[in-house]
Amino acid sequence: MRKAPGADHIKAEMLKPISTDLSFLLSWFFSLCWQWSYVPSLWRHAQVYPIFKKGGSSLPSNYRPISLTSVFRKLLELSLSPWLSSVSPPLDLAQGGFRPRRSALDQALCLHELIQSYYRRSHRFPVVAFLDIKSAYDTVDRRVIWDALSRSGAGSSPCLPLLVHLFDDVSVSVLVSNHSSAPFSPVTGVLQGSVLSPHLYSVYINTLPALLRQVAAPATHLVPSSDSADAGMVPVNSLLFADDVAVIGSAKSVKEMLKLCEEHSLSLGYRWNPSKCAVLNHPQSSSSSSSSTLPSSSDRLQLYDTPLPLVDEFVYLGVPFVKSGLSAPSLVSLRSPGVLKVMAILNKIGVNRQGFSLLLCSRLYATFVRPKFEYGLAISRMTATDLKSIENLQDRCLRLLVGGHRTSSTTIIKHITTLPSMRHRIDVLITRYCLRARSLPSSCLLSLLSTTLPVSRIKIHLEKNPLFMALPSPAPSSDTRLKAFFRQYRERQVISILTSTTQVLLRACRPALVVDPILYVPATRAERSLLVRWRLGWLPGKPEDCPCGRDRRSRRHFLECDLIPSFLWSDLPRCPEGSYPIDFALSSLPLGRSARCPPWWSSLLLMLWYIQRLCRPDRYYAIDSSPGALWYSRSARRSD
Repeated sequence: MRKAPGADHIKAEMLKPISTDLSFLLSWFFSLCWQWSYVPSLWRHAQVYPIFKKGGSSLPSNYRPISLTSVFRKLLELSLSPWLSSVSPPLDLAQGGFRPRRSALDQALCLHELIQSYYRRSHRFPVVAFLDIKSAYDTVDRRVIWDALSRSGAGSSPCLPLLVHLFDDVSVSVLVSNHSSAPFSPVTGVLQGSVLSPHLYSVYINTLPALLRQVAAPATHLVPSSDSADAGMVPVNSLLFADDVAVIGSAKSVKEMLKLCEEHSLSLGYRWNPSKCAVLNHPQSSSSSSSSTLPSSSDRLQLYDTPLPLVDEFVYLGVPFVKSGLSAPSLVSLRSPGVLKVMAILNKIGVNRQGFSLLLCSRLYATFVRPKFEYGLAISRMTATDLKSIENLQDRCLRLLVGGHRTSSTTIIKHITTLPSMRHRIDVLITRYCLRARSLPSSCLLSLLSTTLPVSRIKIHLEKNPLFMALPSPAPSSDTRLKAFFRQYRERQVISILTSTTQVLLRACRPALVVDPILYVPATRAERSLLVRWRLGWLPGKPEDCPCGRDRRSRRHFLECDLIPSFLWSDLPRCPEGSYPIDFALSSLPLGRSARCPPWWSSLLLMLWYIQRLCRPDRYYAIDSSPGALWYSRSARRSD
């Protein structure tokens, strides 16, 4: 929705070609808006499109209302953003949502570190209450934000009246099934989809963490205050990421914090959603799950007299938590259903052996499927069992690309398409995350925890992965150099594996980290299928009797089979001792999409056609009168 146009239907792509000339006009016009504290009415109109989240589709509460506003309004908001950040009250260090140099993974790792720190101090895991605010953006009392900005120094700026005008004088219409409702003016809320709304919401909720610190448990971890150097150490017993809140402490302190949360919501005009909240590690959660006895009213954790559900596992910011913190096994099991569902959808629309090419399929997988189960791996401590599970998940996806059975090997698929193993991908993700964590500002909570904790996951586990330890000193200073280092590291791994492996098919592949030319040289679908199936070992397949009657079908037998014309073998390039002629020919194909066709190309394809016919004598395969003609003709056109 970031690029979607508003009611004026003007897209950003329309403005980019004239951006240089338009910038002068917009600068002048924005100055007028600033002087008059007024913008065109169309900039203050939002078309709200409901995005389905989950649950019953008939319930309006299961939709997220996204506001589509004018691109010009977004440009104005972007120009106001630096000013707003400079005049806003300092955001609490517990807030990590939509702030520069912070991420959801940072906040999740902070929660894990706080849980572990609490355990080291008290020898028991803390109670963690995960809280959700009902219709968070829609119920914001904007007067609270304007008062906070006025007290922090924005009251004397002419930009504040303009900001108030942008949000108080808006009209909204709802878009459903290509129909638009009559416009109305919302009394509360900030527009979801606005550039400034995340920061404004952080200002709105900013007083909550300081309020909760009043009842912090004794074992709560302390960090230096980010407000000033003289403020001393402050306890971190809550984490906020926009409207996702987690409070940490003993059962007693969490109960007191929930009372304060309730009072805070009543004073500011929002409301918690008890049905979507959950409590992890409550002392009575295990006994309650094994019997029908519920916690007594004195021990019950509740909001608005509504008991909060007790759970043994909770997904916070997309990452599963158990009583000890982050859970890698749960992460794999959480991702698997969604990954396989997306892969099945792509498989039906062409990501299969009968649809797109294998090279395109592999790129679609790497772009749309793999990121779905990579999220969270950068901060996870994976055991050998977890690594095997995540590798198996990738293998299941790759088998769908070629139509392999459930136990078929995917090693050759990954090699010829240059798809890395998940072990290598995890090392890359962890290395990138560790390098990023080292460059975070000292005011970030993750940095504060790293400097005050005697033991942290980054220092003890993440930085011990082999790829990070192999980094040169100093580490690559740019992303381009870092990618080059990753490639060199993986090239060494590939060469090492190819020289030490006993797998015949893998040793037969090109000994380099490059896309196999059989996936992109000019060829018909049938010709490319022959090439790929030979690489995968599907030709010759099972060692059954050959139609020639002399032996079983095998790579060795084909060298002397009477049903394969002998001149085809002599047409192939001369191979070294110990190499198989077809494998050597495939590895000798020139690299690059503009490479010229080798003279033995048609003989190679004809050879594979004979082998296919021998492997499936019960099926009819029409012989191509001019095998390889597509590549030959393109080479001839280039030479002309």
